[in-house]
Amino acid sequence: MKFVHRLLLISALLLVSAAGIFAQEMTKEDWQKQINEYTAKRNDLRSKLSTLQAEVDKLKTEDADKAAAVKKCNEELLALVGANAAAEQAFAARLDQIDSKLNELSRLSNQDLWARKGELDNVQKMIDDARKDKLSTLPKNYDRIREQQNRLDALRNALASADLTKTYTVGTWAKDRDCLWNIAKKPSIYDNAFLWPKIWQGNRDQIKNPDVIKPGQKLKVPVKGDLTKEEKAAVRSYWSKKQAAAAPAAKPAAPEKK
Repeated sequence: MKFVHRLLLISALLLVSAAGIFAQEMTKEDWQKQINEYTAKRNDLRSKLSTLQAEVDKLKTEDADKAAAVKKCNEELLALVGANAAAEQAFAARLDQIDSKLNELSRLSNQDLWARKGELDNVQKMIDDARKDKLSTLPKNYDRIREQQNRLDALRNALASADLTKTYTVGTWAKDRDCLWNIAKKPSIYDNAFLWPKIWQGNRDQIKNPDVIKPGQKLKVPVKGDLTKEEKAAVRSYWSKKQAAAAPAAKPAAPEKK
């Protein structure tokens, strides 16, 4: 095999040498023939380039015509809903705001999203208001609003199916200083002592008197959020009873002098 390879290599070298000799001994007729061939190839390439350029120009014209037709169609659609380009741009900005809010909420954990679940209702209102605008009937806007509604529904479903249960085991007063006020104040719980009624109301089966909790009790920690109407009412009742219990007993009336 090595011999064959060497033989082929020698043959190739001989051919190259012969080609060089042939090139040196090229006649005027051969030279003119090659020039004519190269000239014909150049002219053929120029012709192809011209054809391609014509096709490019045709496509540019067609593209411009289609863009003009789309613009005219869009203007006619806007006219049908009684709007103009400025109104369309303003409406697109409203949809951008909805997307921005959905993007923000989508990045939250389920716990944080629950704490801000009221914002889901705000986004729903934004979507509902957008649907009332006639521009929402345009195909591109209709599809975009439908996608936004789907994203909002997905966030609601994620909250509905999420396990948001959190617990806290009560320690001792001597060591942990645990009371509902101090528990709620912990950064890992609410980081807000004034939310203690949420723990009380979420554990009414264990806590009858919010002033009394026992070491070892495993309390459910409701999701952080503003106090509900029921929780606020429970707090008012709690303080009213405390004030009534702290008030001194009414003194008996002094006997009348005779």
